[in-house]
Amino acid sequence: MKQNNNKIEDNLFGKNKDKIPNIAFRIMTSMMNIVDLIMNKANSNFKTLGLKEGQVVVDYGCGPARYIENASKAVGAAGKVYAVDIHPLAIEKVNIKIKQKQLNNVEAVLADAYVTPINKESVDVVYALDMFHMVSSPLELLQEFHRLLKHKGIAIIEDGHQKRSESIEKIISSGLFTIIEESESNIKCVKK
Repeated sequence: MKQNNNKIEDNLFGKNKDKIPNIAFRIMTSMMNIVDLIMNKANSNFKTLGLKEGQVVVDYGCGPARYIENASKAVGAAGKVYAVDIHPLAIEKVNIKIKQKQLNNVEAVLADAYVTPINKESVDVVYALDMFHMVSSPLELLQEFHRLLKHKGIAIIEDGHQKRSESIEKIISSGLFTIIEESESNIKCVKK
């Protein structure tokens, strides 16, 4: 029975799935909206990122665009936010929010597997919130983060639905980043 429960949990949370089915994406979006309405979780998670005016940032695995408005405000008119996801429904949500909120410094980017068309070494910060557990090839994802980041750029990774020890092992085994800070919310890494 335990193995069956793990399989249900893995499907529910998308563990090692990369791209969840459309219905799961819609359910996830509804759940996030409810959590944000009741607990304001998106704002509390976002505050831990420490984004600064003028930065170029990537919201990798942006999902239903729950952080892009805050990111847009944080980096200001001189900054840029790339909202990246592999799911076309996520990109639709981002584009709707860009138009509704007039987020002129935000661009939606559909990733192909883990690869984006964003120029190499052009990004100050990549953050991946509540999605790292879903990645079937963490090394490929971290290689893309490394490619995107400027020298000494920062990757901020939230564990999602996996143990912190799993996240740390994936980061360390990549050999691409040095962990510089751990908090209850996330792991901050600097590009080697």
